Amino acid sequence: MQRFDRLNQDDSYDEGKPENRPGTKAELGSGSLYVEKVDLLPQSLIKEDDVEIYIRGVTYSNKVSKVVNKFISRLKWLPLEKRYEIFEKAIQANFAQKQLNIEH
Repeated sequence: MQRFDRLNQDDSYDEGKPENRPGTKAELGSGSLYVEKVDLLPQSLIKEDDVEIYIRGVTYSNKVSKVVNKFISRLKWLPLEKRYEIFEKAIQANFAQKQLNIEH
């Protein structure tokens, strides 16, 4: 079944009228716990299948790129592995250049 055919099916969203939905009443007859606009018709362009397909795609993408993401996160710390040796060599090279400039 194509995605369009699956998403094109009637979802009966318009049958979910506000009077058929459960309400939040503080006490019997005392009103709602929060302001609720009950005369607003239900509106939705997103169906459950759209959310499911999106989540499935994101999950698959994360699963496929898991090894690459781990490699990249480890790779960014690679230059810091030898940071003290690099720093010492930079100091020695600077000192050697300074001595060379003094001699000439």
